[in-house]
Amino acid sequence: MTILKGVIISFLLSYSAHLWSQINPQVENLLNTFYTLKYVYDYKNFTMTESMYNSVQDGLCFEARITFFLDDQSWETSNAVGHNQVLRRTRQTLDELSQSAETIHKWETHSGKHDTINYAMFLKPGAGGIPYQNHMINNGDKHWATGGLESINMEYIATHPNPEELTEPIRLARGTLTYKCVLDTLAKATEDFSTEAYCDAIKSVVNQKGVSMRKVHYKQDSETAGKSKFFVKGDDELAKGDTYGIHYIIRSQDIALSVLSQLREVTKEYIASHIHEAFNMFNPRQNDFISTFPFLSSNTKDAEGVKVSFTVFTLFSKNYYHILVLYTKGTLFIPMDWEIIKDYDNGVVKYYDNDTKYMKRSKNK
Repeated sequence: MTILKGVIISFLLSYSAHLWSQINPQVENLLNTFYTLKYVYDYKNFTMTESMYNSVQDGLCFEARITFFLDDQSWETSNAVGHNQVLRRTRQTLDELSQSAETIHKWETHSGKHDTINYAMFLKPGAGGIPYQNHMINNGDKHWATGGLESINMEYIATHPNPEELTEPIRLARGTLTYKCVLDTLAKATEDFSTEAYCDAIKSVVNQKGVSMRKVHYKQDSETAGKSKFFVKGDDELAKGDTYGIHYIIRSQDIALSVLSQLREVTKEYIASHIHEAFNMFNPRQNDFISTFPFLSSNTKDAEGVKVSFTVFTLFSKNYYHILVLYTKGTLFIPMDWEIIKDYDNGVVKYYDNDTKYMKRSKNK
């Protein structure tokens, strides 16, 4: 390694670390807690998405959104324990953050039958004009912090009706928490995401010992898309799409976690060193083999105006760990039983006979 190359790599690593360190550590701890509580209490009525994206308007940003709720049937189940823990941890963290926030609005009321809680705050001062100017939206008693460099909002509403009054609504509770942090205002997306350069960057990660590889192809036309079931399907069920890519399989949990950690760090370094390349989502979650949200995604259009996308999934299924690196023209479709499918063409399936017998055995259990 030359001295110049070493200096460049050192700079990129330090710049990458600086970017991610801007995420508030108390918020990051809260997100980690949410993830743990979801599985400790088997809290089914809970969704959590985290993403980093780069856009022409905002620059490089991190966003998190959490939704947790209880319906009338789940109030007395283990969901309720998880729900109450999430609410308690959220309020505790927000109260701590409010002590040093740039701007804070907090409002709540408890009438016996209804609970309403609202937090809206900016954790950093605004930086000039739109979109970085702090703007607090006032909707009656509720407020919403938007814009700025770092904001957090939380709304919670619960209804506790009198069971003797049949005209009252059923017992419900719902909370939402959103967090946004602008990591780099100058890193505005002016170029398409270079899939070739990124795949070259992660080559050493996915080609190491313990990771097996095979090619996959999924094609679906508009006539049959609405009639078939898919593991992942685009928003328009009648749209057509042609997807090809690589499916990596990892049998060892230790190897999988190591590969995922390396994949995440290489992705962070790539984003930090290609700050003007547009991408829609990068999920930085530590255990995102469990998540069905994309690990990384980017969209563009070809010369004919057809959507072209690049998507990386990290998944745990059939007792094994998987990485899907996919290129799609049109709408992304991933068929059911994708773990053992080599080619899917409008419902006509070709399975892998070799290297997937262990999956077939798992499927038949």
